Amino acid sequence: MYRERNPLPEASPESLGISSGNIAAFIEALRKTQYNMHGFMILRHGKIAAEAYYAPFRKEDRHRMYSTSKSFTAVAVGMLADEGKIRLNDKIASYFPEKITGQLHPYTADAEIRDLLMMASPFSATTYGFIDDIDWIRTYFTAKPDHRPGQVFWYETSATTVLAALVEKLTGMRLLDYLRSKGFDEMGFSEDAECVLSPDGAVSWTGSGILCRLRDLAKFALLCLNKGEYQGRQLVSREYMEQATSRQIDNGAYGYGYFFWMMEDGFCCRGLGGQMAYCFPEKDLILVTVGDDQLNGDSRIQMMETLFRQTVYDNIRTENLDEDPAACKALRKLCTELRIQTVKGQYVNPLARKVSGKTYRMTPPETERNAHFEAIRFDFEEDRGVLRWTMDGEDHALAFGLGHFEKQIFPGFASEEETAGRPILIYGYKGRKQPLYLPVYTSAAWQSDHELRLICYSIGINVGTLDMRFSFDENWLTVHTRPHTEWMWTELSGMQSGEASL
Repeated sequence: MYRERNPLPEASPESLGISSGNIAAFIEALRKTQYNMHGFMILRHGKIAAEAYYAPFRKEDRHRMYSTSKSFTAVAVGMLADEGKIRLNDKIASYFPEKITGQLHPYTADAEIRDLLMMASPFSATTYGFIDDIDWIRTYFTAKPDHRPGQVFWYETSATTVLAALVEKLTGMRLLDYLRSKGFDEMGFSEDAECVLSPDGAVSWTGSGILCRLRDLAKFALLCLNKGEYQGRQLVSREYMEQATSRQIDNGAYGYGYFFWMMEDGFCCRGLGGQMAYCFPEKDLILVTVGDDQLNGDSRIQMMETLFRQTVYDNIRTENLDEDPAACKALRKLCTELRIQTVKGQYVNPLARKVSGKTYRMTPPETERNAHFEAIRFDFEEDRGVLRWTMDGEDHALAFGLGHFEKQIFPGFASEEETAGRPILIYGYKGRKQPLYLPVYTSAAWQSDHELRLICYSIGINVGTLDMRFSFDENWLTVHTRPHTEWMWTELSGMQSGEASL
């Protein structure tokens, strides 16, 4: 059972200058947008004003942080610098001579640690994205760069991977273990927090792969808001953290620090799908979130931030507010009733009876844009159904609820027991797959009298969304499938039609 060490103190919102009613208004505004929130926490003056989880998510569940992991890497690099093991103007290539074969390109040779931290490496793409080599560190020193380092901001993840390798090479520890040894243990950072490894298992993939709890992220954000200090102890130097969380390079918006994004009135960590930590120094305020809104992209995440500002941020008071027991109680009740949302639409359709049990033989794919289904069949019951398909000669079945979720392991993936104790390696990178436990929640609804939409949320190591639309026309079925996740479900992606067999 999860038992948190050194938990953050809690206080009523009003005692922190925040209205319980305004937090409730934030929750209700989010509900109207159908933002797929999994959990959030609001802190002020280092105390928890509000914390909520959207069932089935719970506070004890670890969550994939995606690119928010990069900010952890920045802090670890700062600790190395504090120890005198590196200088930020060191050439990164000098630490990896074993990865260099032949003549190193001058642009790569000139890249400094600081350049990588501020996303100003000499590459305009993640190097292991276009070089087929599972040694991702080697790709950084063999890829051909296209501009001088330190000149322009360009977001790419291989820079973070190389800096994680630097930390692990110089300390002899995994990056999270190094952070624990430097004070994260005393913070109460979860002992079972871990990180996905590169395909060869050589380095922690802290560009995207840290798995920890929302409360861990909140503690990390508090450390950063306080410029490296946590409960009176300076874990990383104030000078470094001031640099890391301030504008170091232009990015077309408010600027970028050392793996931190700048805002008009603070800074934030940003991770794919909604893993966010907003830090507002002037108001001593933090909002941390976990979620999966990959389906809707960054615009919905920006909407979430705007709603928070309108309902909570803009109404904060310097002084304490009068206690409001009724509003506080109502907020606590609201937070216990939150659920991730099922697919909206109609749950009853006469067409379900007509197509139930029919097998559709799908036209073989002719292009990469096509999915690769061989056959599809639906079996409908009163308030649920089962999608069955054949692919590569194998039969699969995925249950879905109509108006509710069905929980299961996604077809073709390993059980929890089969993956227990194994290192977590990158899954699905360029077709290379390792055993992965992938629990999912699936629901569906009719969008019209002939179209069914099915959404499958993965809630394991690879947080993501599989969006499937099935259009029925006489004896024909057309499927349009879009995965919104990293390197997963690619074989299901695309469009395809098929005719019902006699």
